Amino acid sequence: MEILRQSEYFKVWSAHFSLRKSTKVKYMTALKKFDSFIIKEGFEGTLDFDKFHASRKHPDRFQPIQRKFIDRFISDLRRSVHVKDSLIASTVTALKHFFGFLSDMDLIQHNPMQGYPTPKYERPIQNTALSREECFSLLKAAFRKNPFYRQEFVFIWFMLITGLRISEARYLKRKRLNLDTQIVQVFQAQKTEKRSVAISIELAKELERYVQHPEYLKYANQGEELLFAFRGKRMTFNTVRQLLSNLTRDAGLTRHIRAHDLRRTAGYLMQTGGMSIVDIQHQLRHQDLGTTLRYVPPLADMARILNDE
Repeated sequence: MEILRQSEYFKVWSAHFSLRKSTKVKYMTALKKFDSFIIKEGFEGTLDFDKFHASRKHPDRFQPIQRKFIDRFISDLRRSVHVKDSLIASTVTALKHFFGFLSDMDLIQHNPMQGYPTPKYERPIQNTALSREECFSLLKAAFRKNPFYRQEFVFIWFMLITGLRISEARYLKRKRLNLDTQIVQVFQAQKTEKRSVAISIELAKELERYVQHPEYLKYANQGEELLFAFRGKRMTFNTVRQLLSNLTRDAGLTRHIRAHDLRRTAGYLMQTGGMSIVDIQHQLRHQDLGTTLRYVPPLADMARILNDE
């Protein structure tokens, strides 16, 4: 028996899901658990999140789904056998995505996951950074793609130096670059404070050439001047995913490169270049140093500490 997965909510969400297939499978698994809990709680009929709870004082009145129902579901999930904290966190993330989508699409009036805390847990450190050799191969493939305009080349180089998230680079405007001081102001930030990041002199020179190229100016003059607009349109996550897939193939690399791997690689390159963990934290704009330590194992700092003992 299914209630949630037979609802129009689920069908619309599934049809418009734009993340990776593996992520969709994880989210659907979490929603299946939520569906089972709804049935376990005795819900029957057509699902309507805006009329989910019956009023005790007024039997003919209903209230939208409340946060307390989510709390009960999470508590029930915790009581299950062999449930790890990571599963609880991923379930909350899936529900946030699902109800956030319904709210954005005006399919529900009240979002019970608005501001809902995601449980913290110790995640295993995954080193997905590219090696220097892989970086060079990727950059060479990007350069060969268009040796005159070099947009793909500039984009990859920029991401490896700045460590920006793709979600931040998508909205970055040309006016946020100060090529004289080699500073980029990141205003459309995610999870981090809106701070500046540094770029190298060499990259600043290449960016100056790039923004003066006729191909760039042709699209930049059509509207908001985004730094990386592909054919005049803002990049999508699928655009970046396909670009990395093509460049990985052209570079002859056997590994799968995700967009976030470029951010991790930026941290790795900073560390191997001699930057301190604190400086790397500032460049990546992490509020918590512990987050940076998960990106970059503090090998150099640890060596100094051991030598001082």
